[in-house]
Amino acid sequence: MINLDDMLSQLGDVPVHPGLAAMDTAVMAGLAAHQSSNGAGLGAGTLRPASVAAIAALLIGVASAGLSGSPAVAASSLTPFGPTSALAPSTLLLASR
Repeated sequence: MINLDDMLSQLGDVPVHPGLAAMDTAVMAGLAAHQSSNGAGLGAGTLRPASVAAIAALLIGVASAGLSGSPAVAASSLTPFGPTSALAPSTLLLASR
């Protein structure tokens, strides 16, 4: 059976691949090329549709709230210890008699 600690210590003794040093510059060059072809910063292509959708949702919400003809009225709460509730089991059973 191979011990994981032995494997990790052997991996630590291996020299670093020379291509890893050039990887940072390649990634940054790719990001710069993508950014310049996109015409803006990262995520600018997704920011515009998301902001349009958010503004549309806000306008629809404000319009629907403003167009309602009647004012909002709070519903009466059903409390178990208050007056007799229409949904209490005792009233539901007595209603069949």
